[in-house]
Amino acid sequence: MKRQIIAILSLVSILFIGCTEPRNGGPSEGEGSFETIFTDPYGYEETLSRAVDLIDGAEKTVCVESYGFELTDISESLINAHNRGVLVQIVCEGTSYSSDNENCFQDMDYAGIEIIHDNSSSISHNKVMIIDSEYVWTGSTNFTYSGYFLNNNNVIIIQSTDVALAYYDDFSQMFQGYFHGNKSSNGVEEVDVADGYVEVWFTPEDSPKSMLIDKVNNAQQTIEFCIYAYTLSDLADAMISAKNRGVQVRGIFDEGTTLDSPTQYHTLLDAGVDVQIDPCPYAFHHKFMVIDKDGTEPIVITGSGNWSINGTSNNDENFAVVHSASVAENYYYEFSRWWQESSLF
Repeated sequence: MKRQIIAILSLVSILFIGCTEPRNGGPSEGEGSFETIFTDPYGYEETLSRAVDLIDGAEKTVCVESYGFELTDISESLINAHNRGVLVQIVCEGTSYSSDNENCFQDMDYAGIEIIHDNSSSISHNKVMIIDSEYVWTGSTNFTYSGYFLNNNNVIIIQSTDVALAYYDDFSQMFQGYFHGNKSSNGVEEVDVADGYVEVWFTPEDSPKSMLIDKVNNAQQTIEFCIYAYTLSDLADAMISAKNRGVQVRGIFDEGTTLDSPTQYHTLLDAGVDVQIDPCPYAFHHKFMVIDKDGTEPIVITGSGNWSINGTSNNDENFAVVHSASVAENYYYEFSRWWQESSLF
């Protein structure tokens, strides 16, 4: 059983970023915005209310990709959208569809919403909504009670028609029944948004493991990360090399997953990398990295994928690589507040 800690005030950090100066040497400034939400173990309703607000405001389409789904507020909002003429389409993990503990899928099926579920040995692990071909909701947060109210998670909402189109291409393949290795890549999208730009990577077709290693290899000053499952030895090797060339590397691991035999927690710790165990009573479910927050090219990597073979090579996953000083600052703040707590243990 995970240890309990003294309750602290719940915190959600929401960031709206408008259009600012373009990056040096890049194309014209990006349209759209970023918004981030961070859950914590003491519950906060902002995540749920924001998800419902986006669905309730949909005018044309809502596409959902889910691993776990048990929030009736969201299923009811999707049914309401369907009933007012919005096209609602869902792709989900087969085990989630068959268990359906809160009858969410049963109710949506009965309402006439088309649901495609993946029954293969690999899993459909995304946590995505694409709304009106304009907004993309992604991150580590499953559509479950624990995902929204107990675990540590993050959501990034990207307002960009081009990012939405990239996500819809991946969604449409799965909605047609093509999962995992049966999907095809249209290349990694790179889209200007607000004060930065976004790279969109999908598993397995875009092979994001190489991207993770490349970003670490190119870090100049700092790497901070919060991670649930981390078993990639070559990514750990890259972090150790970064530390040895003078990059400050710090990370927080979920306590439960450090008991897994292939975890890289002990590898990094033994190599002198500054890593800690999370202080939270439930799952530390983040999957994000902040690189060179104060440098000229700050980066945040987030999405659904754990840093594992399944997360980067087998499952259906997504990774958003956000080049934005403002987003990096926001994710760094989330890392910092738990780093301070972790150091007490």
